[in-house]
Amino acid sequence: MSSPFERLAKSASQRYRSAGVTAWQFARGKLLGDPVYRAVWEGPWIREGTVVDLGCGQGLMLSLFAAAREQSDLYPNHVARDQCRLIGIETRSHVASIAQNALGHHAVIVSGDARSVTIPRCRTLLLFDVLHMMNASDQEALLLQALAALEDLGVIIVREADANAGWRFRLVQWANRAKALLKGYSSRSFHFRSGAGWRSWLEGHGLKVESSPMYAGTPFGNHLFVARRKDISTGV
Repeated sequence: MSSPFERLAKSASQRYRSAGVTAWQFARGKLLGDPVYRAVWEGPWIREGTVVDLGCGQGLMLSLFAAAREQSDLYPNHVARDQCRLIGIETRSHVASIAQNALGHHAVIVSGDARSVTIPRCRTLLLFDVLHMMNASDQEALLLQALAALEDLGVIIVREADANAGWRFRLVQWANRAKALLKGYSSRSFHFRSGAGWRSWLEGHGLKVESSPMYAGTPFGNHLFVARRKDISTGV
């Protein structure tokens, strides 16, 4: 029997049927096979306020919200987060269009480069597999913009490759290079950091960081970082 999350993920992936078999199957495969979506959906971090997904792609994380809102019976024991305002930012215009069509009135998808678009003020900011697609200076500039947009008590949730993950990391590198060749941007330079490096950057900018491996069921050396603003009154 399918779990509540699996039923929700299948419903969310159905939103992409109108975009064609490729978009639908990609959504279904990622939502069911990539552990980050379940971890973040079932985690305690997103409860209210504005959620901004930088580099949202087809809007897969946001599609879980839409599915839960329309079919609350799929996840009866979980907060549907009906009051969250959902915003995605995606640099590829055709992919942004797929996301907006799939999400409808549940989200606003902005077509533009996250490095040049003004990030809306938000309670939660998502960055899944985005930062390594740019050079080190652009990474830091984008993270500083994200921090400036983050509300008090806000949270940044980052999923990135860990450059110290051995063969698992080498598979990430290979997969990114293969995708770059297929998509026609093989000249792009990637910049990866170790898990300790990501954590150090975030902590160095005043954030309290939780981290955990995020590769269950996959061969890829990914890590999840949940970075919160410290409570000024307590310092923690």
